[in-house]
Amino acid sequence: MRKLIYIFIWLLSSHEVLGQDIHFSQFNVTPLVVNPALTGVFNGDQRASLNYKDQWTGFGAGYKTYSFSLDAGLMKRKWRNAHLGVGLNAFNDVAGDLNMSTSKVLVSVSGILNLNNQHQLSAGIQGGVVQNSLDQSNLIWDDQFQNGAYNPANVSMDYVNAEPFYYGDVSAGVSWNYTINQTNISSYDATRIEAGFSIHHLNRPSISFSNSVDKLYTKLIFHANSNIGITNTNFSIQPGFLISLQGPSKEVLMGSIFRYRIKESSHFTGYFSEKAISIGTYYRLNDAVIPSMWFEIGNFALGISYDLNVSQLRASSNMRGGMELSLRFVNPNPFSYGKGVKPSFN
Repeated sequence: MRKLIYIFIWLLSSHEVLGQDIHFSQFNVTPLVVNPALTGVFNGDQRASLNYKDQWTGFGAGYKTYSFSLDAGLMKRKWRNAHLGVGLNAFNDVAGDLNMSTSKVLVSVSGILNLNNQHQLSAGIQGGVVQNSLDQSNLIWDDQFQNGAYNPANVSMDYVNAEPFYYGDVSAGVSWNYTINQTNISSYDATRIEAGFSIHHLNRPSISFSNSVDKLYTKLIFHANSNIGITNTNFSIQPGFLISLQGPSKEVLMGSIFRYRIKESSHFTGYFSEKAISIGTYYRLNDAVIPSMWFEIGNFALGISYDLNVSQLRASSNMRGGMELSLRFVNPNPFSYGKGVKPSFN
């Protein structure tokens, strides 16, 4: 099995790129990964997020993905019906015993236009540098076996260029936000719909650990989220979906979260110290069921989810997919953010 995993990674890295990019199950809290048009689209002035995913550890070292993003809305108070968004997203993905690593640093810029009190449009572009690297010290090849026994002293005739290489990456997207005009409630709880479309790897960079030249497939993402408030309650339903198409690969992720908002406020000072808890489930088509839970306390939000593998691979994985953790900070408090700012999901 170990040998088969090495061969599989080799096929992905040095021949046609048949797999998708790295992804997060909590797509609704990784906006800069999903669509650059979502940069600066949130209830607040500054936002910072940390994400961690640990996947397929039942098969050797598996995959570990780390992501950090920081974005802000600019000119909100100077421009009446528009503002800018700027952001930074950096992540590192390490796969298998070969430590096949992908590191990215991306900068994004967006323009956000309020058409009226209900409709908002945004468009964004993202670009940066990517590094790929590989640790070949653990590579095992067929010609290193003699009489069925592995001999590391045998020099393989197969060639891998394990030197790190770099390339540029460019993405772009658009997004639409619709909010039902409601009064006497926080904009954070307004009924709303957000939908968008993005194109990643517009420049189709060449990636290969061999002498061949292979181009990364362009990736298309369609996504939507919504918040539907239940009248006269602190409950809301947040259904959403994401469809990702990259070459011959496809990912369809859909589900819903039920959110309960706990309100603790002073009637005299107007000071808000509010909390919310959310529980739900997502489903990745032909792959995994993903139970999820979120805790929100003032400026902070903590999320945890787990991919339960339900594909044909479950006989070997024992339904173990991967755990995902997210931590988000928004300034100022998104529960009581000022009037005139379009609500957002992120």
